[in-house]
Amino acid sequence: MSKMSFFLGLLSLLSPLLTYADETVADCKVSSYVDLVRCAEKRSSDIQISEQQLKSAEKLTDVANQWINPDLDADTVAKGSERSETNITLLFNLRLGGKKDALISEAQSEIERARANRDLGVHKSRLELMLGLYRLAHIKSEIHIEEESVDTFSKISQQYQKRPALSPEQDVSLSVFKMALADHQLRLTKLKSDEEKLYQEIVAVTGLPKALISKNLPQSKKTWVPLDGSSATDESPQVRAALADLKLAKSQRQKAESESWPDLKIGPSMKAVNENGESNTFVGVALSMPLPVFSQNGPSRTYSAQRLIEAEMIAEQTKRKAISSRSELVSRYNQTIQSLKRSLSLTIVNEKHEQLERQFFKGVVPSSLVIEAHRQLFDLEERRNSSELEALEAYGRVLIIDNKFNEVVL
Repeated sequence: MSKMSFFLGLLSLLSPLLTYADETVADCKVSSYVDLVRCAEKRSSDIQISEQQLKSAEKLTDVANQWINPDLDADTVAKGSERSETNITLLFNLRLGGKKDALISEAQSEIERARANRDLGVHKSRLELMLGLYRLAHIKSEIHIEEESVDTFSKISQQYQKRPALSPEQDVSLSVFKMALADHQLRLTKLKSDEEKLYQEIVAVTGLPKALISKNLPQSKKTWVPLDGSSATDESPQVRAALADLKLAKSQRQKAESESWPDLKIGPSMKAVNENGESNTFVGVALSMPLPVFSQNGPSRTYSAQRLIEAEMIAEQTKRKAISSRSELVSRYNQTIQSLKRSLSLTIVNEKHEQLERQFFKGVVPSSLVIEAHRQLFDLEERRNSSELEALEAYGRVLIIDNKFNEVVL
């Protein structure tokens, strides 16, 4: 086999894989963080599941509206060849007491609850996705700092080890730098492990390639808009779900009351009698209805009434919790962004950090100060990133409560 034929054969084997790699982003054009979020939303399995659950619930109205099939009763008896009798009855079911209206109302309540839960599920999935992308960007910056620390401490340790003899102070400094190096290496390993885990989680949910995600991560937030503390919460998905449960409880009470009424079955009836060669046919009307003698569905009506009281209490409690939660989130968000605005920028901190290292190599500052500076630099970046995530999460949750998170990209 020639080299060319071997190469063509290998290419034919790999072409399905290459095609699949192209198709993973065929439905998206990603050139920015916003594009990445839009594309991830379109492909998110969590969001697709939430949408499918709503589509399933929307079929409940058709279920409630469907007709009940009629009953056909037929029997025939005979006494030899002299006499025979045939009875045929076709009964149609009439639901009395508003049973069908109650079923339709119950189905509509289920749909409203499913729609509220869909909105809540989609909002939460979007928020988790964006926070995950921000966390990846944060981890990248933290890895960069740790790699720089590991590189610096490795160089310093090598410089000490190259010296023919060390003073007691230098020997102690070398030991301290080695311990600091080991500490930062462990931190670096943990960060890279967390980064890979987060990448795999986002890839699993969205199906987007890791390289595409890595290229379009968000930048650190530069501007923050304060939030107002006053807002109505009736449009909140949680409140709408609770109100849908309340409506469902009302429809179930209506259903329990309607079931106190028996169903009436009525329809045409025919009787054919054949006796001694003479045939007679009788036509009439038949009806069937259970008599509410032993039960009028009292226990079910009592239960549904208690469930209605429970649903009213839960709806009221959900409203109060939404108002309280929003107020707490707004306060936390505004306080956090004020702290972020007052904190030193990473550029200024890096400049001072580099200046400190230059002074150390000149012998002006002690080794302990260099080690502490590296630790403080990482801690500052870590806390800044944590505060930024906390502010973003609070902002997103406020928008979810206000039902204004549909098109927002943090």
